Amino acid sequence: MRIDIIDLGMNGEGVGKIDGKVTLVDFTLPSESAEVEIVKDHKNYMLARASEILSASNKRVNPPCKYFYICGGCNLQHMCYPLQLEFKTELIRKTIKKIAGIDCFVENTVACNNQYNYRNKASFNYRGMHAGFYKTNSHEIVDIDECKICTQAINEVFAIFNQYIKQNNLESFIKHLVVRELNSQILIGVVTNKHININSLYNILLDNSNLGILQTKKFGLYQIVNTRRDSVVLKGKVYFVAGIKDIEIYNFGLTYFVDLIGFHQTNIDIQNKIYQCVLEYISPNEIVVNGFSGAGLLSGIISSKAKHVYGIEIDKSSHLSAQKLKKDNKIENLTNILGDFNKEIEKITKYDTLVLDPSKKGLGKSILEKITHAKKIIYISCNPIALAKDLNYLKDYFSIEKIIPFDMFPNTKAVETVVILKNKERL
Repeated sequence: MRIDIIDLGMNGEGVGKIDGKVTLVDFTLPSESAEVEIVKDHKNYMLARASEILSASNKRVNPPCKYFYICGGCNLQHMCYPLQLEFKTELIRKTIKKIAGIDCFVENTVACNNQYNYRNKASFNYRGMHAGFYKTNSHEIVDIDECKICTQAINEVFAIFNQYIKQNNLESFIKHLVVRELNSQILIGVVTNKHININSLYNILLDNSNLGILQTKKFGLYQIVNTRRDSVVLKGKVYFVAGIKDIEIYNFGLTYFVDLIGFHQTNIDIQNKIYQCVLEYISPNEIVVNGFSGAGLLSGIISSKAKHVYGIEIDKSSHLSAQKLKKDNKIENLTNILGDFNKEIEKITKYDTLVLDPSKKGLGKSILEKITHAKKIIYISCNPIALAKDLNYLKDYFSIEKIIPFDMFPNTKAVETVVILKNKERL
């Protein structure tokens, strides 16, 4: 049957109607007509699959990745980049209006300099002879030979590793390959179901570093023995094999170190744009609390402008990294606190601004009701729905000054958002 696509859904799918019923069709765009087959018929909407695009939009492009339609990693490669940015801007606006009832202006989504080869960390899945990423909505592995959104060096390490395990008949022991590349330094984690000897892999990588993309790169190799049966990747006994133990970076006037397991943004270009945005809304002589502060980079950046910064982080490893960053850079106006933000924020009796970067689940009422007296909140969100729910609570106490989406993950539906809120009673 035929459908005319009139809009985009929250996952980037095309939206139209068949017999008056809303129908969602993956990989279709507004102004297109398509021949579709119904996949599922729910009470209020239907899911359909396009068998043929009858009339294509001029905003449709050919996806450069040959795995695009089956791999679950990307879902917007068929959109031209300006449409991707427009979609993400509208996604934030519509989500906030629907959930929080706030009809607000959303700035144009800040573009990424590179739409491909931007991702600096990847976790490849292995099962026997299969190596790649999971198929959409499944745990079936899509075999790939490269990922277009990962850096070229990550793809080269992936290719070398696949050749290595085949030559050494190691397929039955490998669960994942995790590769992080930053500042011409690469950390590699081989996740296995038992301890095996992979010492020779390091020498192979060194031999390959004399040629091509890997030239001038420094390597560090780890093995993680993970006997779990769930989807958690980097858990288990960690063995350092050879090379560098972590990655040294100089950014925003700070020297800091990133390890294989700890969190670090996967897109440096957009990370820096977000942090620069945050810094613009920090005033001198402010006392700032940075909640969910991770390894302390943003806290350190804010300390260059604020009177004093408190960084609160519950993960011990991240807290220790934050302490090292503070010590290495001789920062005196920064206090790193190990603990639950929900409890620790009550102990800080005086502050002006909150900079919050919570997990996908957002803040939640128990935290929100404790921060309504803040003069200003800078909220960094990776989940539009959780953000809208939190804004629905905060709208009685704060006015929204700015909403700025950032394209942290081009060619995917994901979007990062910075919201600036000012207390209505303290303006």
